[in-house]
Amino acid sequence: MTLKINMQERDVEVVGKGTIDGIVPFYFKDQGHRWMVRIGQNWTFKQGGLVDEPIPTISAARNKMYWAIAQFRTQSRELAAASA
Repeated sequence: MTLKINMQERDVEVVGKGTIDGIVPFYFKDQGHRWMVRIGQNWTFKQGGLVDEPIPTISAARNKMYWAIAQFRTQSRELAAASA
């Protein structure tokens, strides 16, 4: 897997934009109390916390991104196996 992302740490959020494997669009936004990732045209994951979390860091955002990519890969494999 190749992940190329331009990450920006703003006042109250971390945003990452780029590609996976050189062609699949990737977008990530972490605002501390909620975060979301969009991979490709059809896969989106959103999560909100019940308690406000501190302003996100690049390190914490990176961990969330890798977790979301793993979920995306797992679901993609499961869909491919089900349709085979």
